[in-house]
Amino acid sequence: MTSLAFSVGNYTPRKLNIPICNLNTAEASNFKFKFSSQNQDSFVSLLQLKESQALLKRREAISAGFLTGIVDVFLQPLTTAAPAEAKAEAEAGAGLCELTVTPSGLAFCDKVVGTGSEAVKGQLIKAHYVGKLENGKVFDSSYNRGKPLIFRVGVGEVIKGWDQGILGGDGVPPMQAGGKRILKLPPELGYGMRGAGCREGSCIIPPDSVLLFDVEFIGKA
Repeated sequence: MTSLAFSVGNYTPRKLNIPICNLNTAEASNFKFKFSSQNQDSFVSLLQLKESQALLKRREAISAGFLTGIVDVFLQPLTTAAPAEAKAEAEAGAGLCELTVTPSGLAFCDKVVGTGSEAVKGQLIKAHYVGKLENGKVFDSSYNRGKPLIFRVGVGEVIKGWDQGILGGDGVPPMQAGGKRILKLPPELGYGMRGAGCREGSCIIPPDSVLLFDVEFIGKA
C-alpha cells in the first residue's frame, strides 16, 4: 500500500534535562551541561521529528509490503492470484451476502460473525484478505503470500476503508476476531485519484477505483 495516505500520529513532547551526546569518559567527567529553555524546545522538536520519521518509515514498510504483494499477483496469471479454496469461498460469499451501504459510502456484508474480541484503535492486529477490482479481477491476496497482513488499526497505516471496515463506526459494526467480512470501498476510502502501483502510465489499481475486499480478521498480533 507506498501509495497509501499516511498521517503523522499524535506526539506528546517530553522535557529532558540533558541532551544525548557522545562523550568519552574523560570528557564526560569534566563536562557540565547548560541547557537553556530555547535549546530544550529545539531538542524536543528534533526528537519529535525523529519519532515522526520513524512512524512514517513503519507505515512505508507496511505499504511497500502490500504493494510488493500487488505486483507479485499482477505478474502472475489470474488463476494463481489466490489459492483455489480462498477464491472459491470469496466468490460464494459474494453471491450470498447482501451489502449494506453506510453514510460514508462504504458497503459491507458479514459472511461470518466472529466470536472473539473486537479490535481496539491503535492495536496491532492480523488480517487475511483478497482484494479485487469492481470487475472481479484479483489484484492482491495475503492467502497467496501465505501470511496475513499485520498493522496497527485506526491510525492511518492502511486505507481509510480498512480502518472503518474493521473498527466500525458511521453505521458499520466493529469486526470481532474470527469474523469474515466483504468490504466495498468507494475511491475516497481507497486509493482515490492517485490509484496504486502506477508505473509508466499503467496502474495495478487505476485512479478512482471501487475496491472489493474479502477480509478475515484473525485477531491481535
